[in-house]
Amino acid sequence: MATDQRMAEDLAECSPGDSLFERYSWFYALCREHLFQDHSVEITSLLWNSPAPPPDAHLVELGCGPGFYACRFAETFPHMRTTGVDLSHNLIARARARAAHRKLTNCAFHQADVHNLPASMEPVDNIVISRLFLIVPEREELMREVFRVLRPGGRCFIAEPVSAVRTQLPLSAMWLLAKITSFGRVPYVEPHKVKTMDTAEFEALMRSQPWAHVQLQHRGRYQIAVCDKPLPSAVAEERAVA
Repeated sequence: MATDQRMAEDLAECSPGDSLFERYSWFYALCREHLFQDHSVEITSLLWNSPAPPPDAHLVELGCGPGFYACRFAETFPHMRTTGVDLSHNLIARARARAAHRKLTNCAFHQADVHNLPASMEPVDNIVISRLFLIVPEREELMREVFRVLRPGGRCFIAEPVSAVRTQLPLSAMWLLAKITSFGRVPYVEPHKVKTMDTAEFEALMRSQPWAHVQLQHRGRYQIAVCDKPLPSAVAEERAVA
């Protein structure tokens, strides 16, 4: 009886266009904490080429979920500022609770569409994206937004899985939870399958913006890109040559 009541409540609370990441935020937070690869070491070495970021650096984690990297770097480097952005209200609430539990005063979170980032968080020195391109509908639009908000000379780190089978498991589990608790009658906005990119697709997407430099590599089950936004002088010189 209790299970039937919980199923009915889940169904009643759902609205058209509901999000799996909103309804099952606890499950995604669990996956982020214990199943997904931690790239903190790679991010530190590739973004800053040093053991620590410069003073007053501002790092933004897009698709932050429960705020894994935003909190990690705010805690590790108290002299820097971090911001997490995610569309899910519940995941942002979890991220804020995580930061509050760790008493982080240099860490903030925004509920927002990553395709249209709030001006209040600029300027941005660095951006971190992990596993976000698996589910966003407009990949090139997101890349344009990343390029736009980065300050001249800023750098972004992007990590995307290469194995569709392994990467599919968390999303499939959330869809299974949806079927159990709402009888499959809710039109969740997420796709049923993740969309991994092969090497050529990933490189083409990374090079879709006029970066000064793009570094591509494979590390374990992920392909990684580090992109540098040109300084104004470099842009002017390029236009003069053209």
